[in-house]
Amino acid sequence: MTGPNPTIINDRYQLADRIGRGGMAEVWKARDLLLDREVAIKVLFPENAADPAFVERFRREAQSAAGLNHPNIVGVYDWGQHGSTYFMAMEFVPGNTLAQIIRRYGSLRADVAARIGAQVADALAFAHRNGVIHRDVKPANILITDAGVAKVADFGIARAIDAGHDEGLTQEGSVMGTATYFSPEQAKGEGADPRSDMYSLGIVLYEMVAGRPPFVAETALATAYKQVHDNPVPLPQVAPGVPVKFAAIVAKCLAKEPRVRYATADGMRDDLRNFLAGNKVIAYEQAGGRMPMFNDEFDAPTTAVTTVPASAVTGSGATRTDGAGGAGTDDESAATQLLQRTQVMPAGAGGSGGGDVYLPDFEDDGRGRGYIAGAIAAVLVLIAGAVFLVTSVMGNEAMKVPNVVNMVYADAARLLTEKGLNVTPNPVAKEGVADDTVYEQNPAANQPTKPGDTITLTYNPSKPPVQVPAIQGITIADATAKLQAIGLLLTVIETRLDPTLGNGQIISQDPAATQQLPAGGTVKVVVSGGAGQVIIPNVSNQTSTAAQTLLQGAPYKFVVTIENEPSATVAKGLVTRTDPVFGMPVDSGTAITVYLSAGPQQVAVPSVEGKTEADARVTLTTAGLVADVRYATVPAGDPNDGKVISQGTATDTMVDPNAKVVITVGKAAAAATTVPPPG
Repeated sequence: MTGPNPTIINDRYQLADRIGRGGMAEVWKARDLLLDREVAIKVLFPENAADPAFVERFRREAQSAAGLNHPNIVGVYDWGQHGSTYFMAMEFVPGNTLAQIIRRYGSLRADVAARIGAQVADALAFAHRNGVIHRDVKPANILITDAGVAKVADFGIARAIDAGHDEGLTQEGSVMGTATYFSPEQAKGEGADPRSDMYSLGIVLYEMVAGRPPFVAETALATAYKQVHDNPVPLPQVAPGVPVKFAAIVAKCLAKEPRVRYATADGMRDDLRNFLAGNKVIAYEQAGGRMPMFNDEFDAPTTAVTTVPASAVTGSGATRTDGAGGAGTDDESAATQLLQRTQVMPAGAGGSGGGDVYLPDFEDDGRGRGYIAGAIAAVLVLIAGAVFLVTSVMGNEAMKVPNVVNMVYADAARLLTEKGLNVTPNPVAKEGVADDTVYEQNPAANQPTKPGDTITLTYNPSKPPVQVPAIQGITIADATAKLQAIGLLLTVIETRLDPTLGNGQIISQDPAATQQLPAGGTVKVVVSGGAGQVIIPNVSNQTSTAAQTLLQGAPYKFVVTIENEPSATVAKGLVTRTDPVFGMPVDSGTAITVYLSAGPQQVAVPSVEGKTEADARVTLTTAGLVADVRYATVPAGDPNDGKVISQGTATDTMVDPNAKVVITVGKAAAAATTVPPPG
């Protein structure tokens, strides 16, 4: 949308060239005018923006990815409403999708695949630690930058690890994901967990080396059947010369039973890195140091659970692959029932218009259309019947806006909401109109409308409206005080990572400044969570210079203060601890104190002169010192006999613990013995 009058979204993002189009959105290259940087703007198609399910999926993608600040995850910066649709501002990634690269080169070397896979596994590990499962890992959702960095995109169907369901987005027993890449448990409509992402990444690794995914069928349903029941052809048979340790990693990922796969993405990443470094590979060791067959090694045999009947697959027109021979069409009703509860996307299809849409040179190779042609045909028959039924019952009569003028606002809003319309209040005082009574509506009564349209109701508020002040950029505490002073309330609807604003500062407000609200109304705000939290690294026993270099550099950027403290265990000049402590999650740029060892805490030498030797030893030992006793001869009967005559270190001198203190103790000479002369 370049030209003399370019489109600017949210007074911030100036659209340039359209760089892709997906199933529910299109993506534009844009300029962030506030931060002067290139971004990618995903814009939901207007027809989809009217569907709450599409909007919720779009919001979920933005929310899931915005909280994941990782170098191998495509960053999401912002999202909001623009006109009658919604947009998302994302990191612009120059490069290609992994799907494009595989199509261009056919297959990749195992070491290249391992490097890409390790980066993706690292991204997934970070997402899992933050409670997010991707559920649609595939080459089209992995971007490779011009510098060779892999970035995972499109969290449109991601879900929280501890979510019991998807709040209406996914019905019980339904399937979400791409048939060619999702796990057996996803194919069966069961819950996904982090190990499901491991399986999908295993499929991607297999495809990178083999040039094709392990399971391909004529329809998405037939592919899902293979995911549950079939084992892949071992990699060495389709990619001769593949290293056995790499093949072992892929085999472990593709185990039908989740417990046999890597328990975490961290473990998979480490195994891939060990393979690249020539170190011990856990998957290979578990397979007994030989090429494992899929699902029958790793000390955990797997039994495939038959939940998708073969007749259901063949009933949709697919060729049987279960060894029965020939094509079967004897159970069309079973296929229809399964299709009615199944939502699957073909290979390469972006779940929310993501993946391939980031790059202008993407060309669809047509394979995805073949995968779901049969399923789409069956579903279209069902949809056509449903549409015929609805139109037969309702006829062609258009829905019209009800007349709510002279109604109390609450009653008018309830009536319109029950008819599926959205209501925007417009409180404007007017003489001669009862309190809270609607005196104008837009659109007017009897105008054509449809569910999802917005009706603005202008009514006379019971109290004079209050003009909303500007609170963007100030802290929540200051904004709350400012609003309370004029009778308004504040509520936080979202906390969003924003490197341009400090933690707790307000990013946006609704209503905007200068608009009016009834007294006691609420201003909704989006608040900055800062640049994102980081974990304070362990810098114990490092020098001051080394610790400061690490802590002040990216991604920490801490403001470091140096203090000294005594330590009996850490050598002088080295780091003993930090405040906040090692391992604590804090905001990037936080002020922290680094403590250096000043050596052991010194002690004062006590006075022991005049004490008996025994008392002097006890006094020095109690002070953490060591008595070095020397003896001096004194005459018999001398009062210093057995007592400390002097101490080598003066009283109150500060010395290190365990230092020796010389004390001189008097000792009487032995009495002379007189021997009488003989005779």
